[in-house]
Amino acid sequence: MAAVHSRNVGALQTLRDELTPFPGRLSGSLRDALAIVIALVTAMTLRVPGIALALSLLFLLQRERPGLTLRSAAQILGGGATACAATLFWVQITDGTEVARYLGLILGIFIAAFGMATTSLPLFFTLFGFYGFVDLAAWDAHRSPTVIAGSNLYGVASLAIVMVSSVGVEYLFGTRHPTKELESEMQSRLSILSRFFRALAEDPSSRDPHQLRSLHNTLIKYAHASEVRLNRLYERIRDIAPSLAKVPLGTHYRIGLLARVLEKSTLIGFEAVAERDRPYYAAIADQCDSLMDSKTTVSSRIPLEPQPRGTSPRLLDIHTELQQYAASIESPQEAINLASELATQSTPSFRLFHPDAFESGAAATYALKLTLAATLCYMVYNAVAWPGILTCVITVLFTGLSPTGQMKQKQLYRFLGTAVGGAFAIAAESLLFPSMDSITSLVLVVASVAFIAGWVLRSPHIGSVGMQIGFAFFLTTLQGFSATTQIATARDRIIGVTLGIVVMWFIFDQLWPTRTSDELSQILRRIRDAAVQLRQIDRQQHPETFGQALTRLRVAVSLDLASMQLLESGAYFDFGRGYKRELVQSRRLVRNIEAAASEFYAEALRQSSDSAAQPLTDNRRRSL
Repeated sequence: MAAVHSRNVGALQTLRDELTPFPGRLSGSLRDALAIVIALVTAMTLRVPGIALALSLLFLLQRERPGLTLRSAAQILGGGATACAATLFWVQITDGTEVARYLGLILGIFIAAFGMATTSLPLFFTLFGFYGFVDLAAWDAHRSPTVIAGSNLYGVASLAIVMVSSVGVEYLFGTRHPTKELESEMQSRLSILSRFFRALAEDPSSRDPHQLRSLHNTLIKYAHASEVRLNRLYERIRDIAPSLAKVPLGTHYRIGLLARVLEKSTLIGFEAVAERDRPYYAAIADQCDSLMDSKTTVSSRIPLEPQPRGTSPRLLDIHTELQQYAASIESPQEAINLASELATQSTPSFRLFHPDAFESGAAATYALKLTLAATLCYMVYNAVAWPGILTCVITVLFTGLSPTGQMKQKQLYRFLGTAVGGAFAIAAESLLFPSMDSITSLVLVVASVAFIAGWVLRSPHIGSVGMQIGFAFFLTTLQGFSATTQIATARDRIIGVTLGIVVMWFIFDQLWPTRTSDELSQILRRIRDAAVQLRQIDRQQHPETFGQALTRLRVAVSLDLASMQLLESGAYFDFGRGYKRELVQSRRLVRNIEAAASEFYAEALRQSSDSAAQPLTDNRRRSL
């Protein structure tokens, strides 16, 4: 009984941590609710059907910067419109026969899956596959072709209304200065770390327990926010500067280090203050103060004396990671020289496919697995004549990740979000809708659920649950322009999601598995290869090639580090045989990847500083 109680308390504590407020969470959730309300009122006024599905897709948008939101909305709307046009064209040339529709479904999902894995427009291909399936599945009802074609076109129109509303809200209320905001956010985290460890280092007689508790609570909030907020700001800056000239070298690497330092420091706060550790608390506080100084260089790292026996090993880990943080910071002059060098280069042209898109068979294998799973789900729900569970195919499209750990994590979140959103929908239809007689009351209910979904969406680890809450609620309650009385939709969605999960478990986990450790091993190899490539470039004879290679490798390493963070969290969900062995191996690979990234950034700093110093030497020679 005690063990069960402990697990329940742990689960509740984890949920509370995920829902804890942090800077930007309230404003972002309010923007989501406002955009949904504007789109809903517009669609109701213009009598445009299909708004329920379109509202659900708002949560796929990257809404952290207006320009990024616009591009994300263009991908979503473009994917939906392209799928609609392709579906109508396919039905027209094949005369709408069932065999041709089945082949079209297989071809469309394969193209979408391959595009998601190999192109720089994964969101476009995700929506292409999603709307392609929905539009083709509509012909299974054997309704009038005019009605089906009109429904498909109305779906695109409703999607356009939602995208325009979202982009408009972001341009009115979104943040416009991500560079300063990222710098401020990182400085705030270093500041709270410094103040917290400084308080721990104080003499017991002068230590204020209330102040220490307050600092620890603030530290917990930042730790719970994880690196999600910082990574989104980083993506905004990259969006502003495609050449990455405005992104300090190794920023993404430092974001990950800072997040782990915050998590480990939070655990230190739950432990009893050990007096023998006071010198080490002070050393860590000094290290944080040094990192906040704009003149910080590698040589300013604070040494730490050997720890006595019995000292918490977390202190050494925290100090080591802060040293790595300092090692990856370029000096001000190096930053200026590197920025000037990159600014003179032309912006890389847009490239649709990744460099190894057609060289590696991994993308084709992934597309085949996803297509097989979606096709099986499609056959099952047609065989039992239950179109309401078509969400099994949608589950495959939205949770079909190749690493089994990430796949199971996303499936679990989808199931939980669908159950919660369905419960909200049933409660609204049973308790609220019978008493509602105006659009105002409907708007209030929808806005409340949209706010909850947007709040959950911004959780550090369970963000996809928020999207599924909105998805299930909107599809159940907004089926037309009048109050909905059917609750079977919520039931069918849960059954469809369950079927999709079972089919994917069989194909992705049993028949064709790709473990998390396999993906992490490839990331480790790519980062090590990036450092080797950087060393092999003759920067004196080919300075232009060096600058282009540095930009390209920085982008590649940054993307790999982001993938590593997702894989690391997904490894805990890779249940099954060999779970503990796989988890230990994944942790070891993560440490090796961090070490390889540190070596890459150190090499990049050395190369860029040498490259920047070379023109100065040449100028001196010419002056002599």
